[in-house]
Amino acid sequence: MRLTPRTVCLVRSLAFLVLACLLLSASAAAQQRGRPPRSAPSQNKNSERAKLAQALTLLSETADKARLFDDLFYRARVQAIAADALWPHDERQARTIFRRAWEAAKESDKNEQETEARETGALPGAGAKVTEARDEVLRRVAVHDSRLVGDFLREMTGEGDEASLDKHEPPRGLAWGNVSASGARRLALAHELLDAGETRLAVEIASPVINEGVSADLMTFILHLRAKNIGMGDTLYLQLIEHAAAKPETNANTILLLSSGSVSRNLLTVVDEFGSLQFRSLPSYEANSGAPWDVTFRATTAFYNLAASILLRPQATGNDPLTMQELVATFYAIGRLLPFFEQTSASFSAYAPALHARYSELFNMMEANRRDQVSSQLSVFSLTPAGYVDPLRSENDQLARASDAVERERIALLIIKTAVRSEFWDRARRAASEIEDLDKRRAALTFIQVHQIKSIAQDYRDEKEDDFESITKFVRGADVPPFAKAWGFAQAAVVAARKRDAQTSQKVAEIINEAEGYAEQVGQGRLERVAAYGVVVMTAARFDKERAWSLLREYVKSANAVEDFTGDETSIDLAASESMGDEAEHFTIEAEVFRLDGIFATMAHLDFDKALTEARALDGDVPQALATIAVAKTRIQSEKQNSGVRSQNEKQIP
Repeated sequence: MRLTPRTVCLVRSLAFLVLACLLLSASAAAQQRGRPPRSAPSQNKNSERAKLAQALTLLSETADKARLFDDLFYRARVQAIAADALWPHDERQARTIFRRAWEAAKESDKNEQETEARETGALPGAGAKVTEARDEVLRRVAVHDSRLVGDFLREMTGEGDEASLDKHEPPRGLAWGNVSASGARRLALAHELLDAGETRLAVEIASPVINEGVSADLMTFILHLRAKNIGMGDTLYLQLIEHAAAKPETNANTILLLSSGSVSRNLLTVVDEFGSLQFRSLPSYEANSGAPWDVTFRATTAFYNLAASILLRPQATGNDPLTMQELVATFYAIGRLLPFFEQTSASFSAYAPALHARYSELFNMMEANRRDQVSSQLSVFSLTPAGYVDPLRSENDQLARASDAVERERIALLIIKTAVRSEFWDRARRAASEIEDLDKRRAALTFIQVHQIKSIAQDYRDEKEDDFESITKFVRGADVPPFAKAWGFAQAAVVAARKRDAQTSQKVAEIINEAEGYAEQVGQGRLERVAAYGVVVMTAARFDKERAWSLLREYVKSANAVEDFTGDETSIDLAASESMGDEAEHFTIEAEVFRLDGIFATMAHLDFDKALTEARALDGDVPQALATIAVAKTRIQSEKQNSGVRSQNEKQIP
């Protein structure tokens, strides 16, 4: 059949259309082959929920098992740790577990108190109140719920309603201002929360203490708070000033304590009942936030107005004369604050004439010797000497004067401990040479060298530092136990990995081999063996995952061989002999790197299921619980991060 031109044209058009469709299909198929198939969002979310649910179930199950622990302290602690991790996802269940932990903590503290009384022969309740287990629970609850902390504190101290605190204020006999037992614990918790970055919760915990009035402890917290957040600090300071203004018992000592917020932030000052000045030096808290000037100005204004009203109060009548404490405190407070009244602003300088007159009046009322003594200290705003101060000067002076061998040894040990904290290695060794007992001298030198090994991570924190040869040379020559050599070589492997040359992998593997060799030298059943394998596991996890799992199994085997191993141990005794007795306490080294939970958290990041299997292979109830919680927390954190990444990717993909 002969095709017409029109038919030919139509056929060609259809052919081109078919070819175009085929090319488009091939292109799409190629793109699909080049891109991994994307799971449905619902599939990802279901997988995420399942993993999270598994981790939360582990936490709940571990907390339930902890209720049967023989060790009362760990019965409380493990439940508190589990509740802490569970809180963001199941607050109701976490609250229940926290309450169970609190009951266990009460029982633990009571048992410790009774045991101590039996051992010392003291009457029940006569010694210091044991609160270690309850403090542990309080610290963890405080991060989540200030009200629950309040419930526990009231039960702990036998207080009534928080609102009634101002009706039952502690006696004001002490110049520094008393703080109730509940208040002291609140402030201790608040300081810990500040250091942990939980500023808002810290303020919530500490705020009720304002009802107890001005005290050195509360002012110390406010100054700590101002360093973290000057706005929150000055708001709390202002509330304290307002409370003091409403109290008739507010006096010159109150003003001196409050003045630390304006004129001496590292020093608190009061006058005791004998009319003598008392100073209390404070830590130098580093500021890390800007100052909202409106709040600062309000607090400053409130302080100077209150100070003027108290210091210019009419003099007592002849029937009720000033006590020596009131006389000296008022005189000292006026003399100390007058320059600030005159220099701060015009509104405050208006008080200056009346304050000068009051100062002169008190000046004439005091005997000359006391007046001169007090006046000489008006400008003391810090007890910290200016410039560099040798931290060992005092001990060195004592050592130079000591003639008795026992006394020289005691001072030498103090110098060594101070010197290693400051990494004054040569001075520490010189002090060790003063110890005549050969066993103790060798233990001291070992103590120094192990601390040098401990400091490697800090000394080589700069990623550009890659001189691992000097580390390995020092560790090989050090007279230290095998566990310390394993620790040193584990750190050397991390530094060696920074070279990034062709031989890096081989060098790192060889150093880890040497570290493992020293770990094997430690006898089975010793805590040092567990510590050695722990640090080597942590290093191997960074460079050789299969080897890390093999080392973790050795770690678990070593842990199971140690009697009463808990996994919380952070210190190791370096004493050279059993005969040292109490002196052995001078030769211990502490490091968080020995903790079991950090090791299992690291391994859980590599493989959750393997880490959980090894955690369950631990024999002791406590180490197994701590390891399981660490693994579960790692899964929770990973799923949270993955969820955030997936959400971000879903937003970006059209």
